[in-house]
Amino acid sequence: MDKLIKALLLGTAAGIVDGIPLLLQGLSWQANLASFLHWLGLGIIITYARLPMDGWLSGLILALLTGIPFAIMTTATDMAAFVPILASSAILGTVLGFMSERLIRNQK
Repeated sequence: MDKLIKALLLGTAAGIVDGIPLLLQGLSWQANLASFLHWLGLGIIITYARLPMDGWLSGLILALLTGIPFAIMTTATDMAAFVPILASSAILGTVLGFMSERLIRNQK
C-alpha cells in the first residue's frame, strides 16, 4: 500500500479516536471536523517528518506543537479543556509516531 494512503489511514484512525469523546460531549460539528482534520494532517506530517529521534518522540513533539494552539483557543470558553486537549495530543501523537515508524517507515 502506498505510504501516503497508510499515513492517511493512521490519521483517520487517530481522528476517530479523538472525535469520539467530542461527540459524546455534544460539541459542535465544527469542533469535531476541526479535530478530525487536525489528526488527518498530523498523520501525514508525522509520517513524513524526519526528526532526529525515535518515531514515538517525534510524534509526541509534533502533536504537542500543533495541539497547543487548540488548547489555548479553548481557554477563552472552557479553561478545563486545556489539560485534556494536551493529554490527548500527547497520547495520540505518541501512538501515531510509533505506528508510523513500525508500519510505514521501517518497511521496504
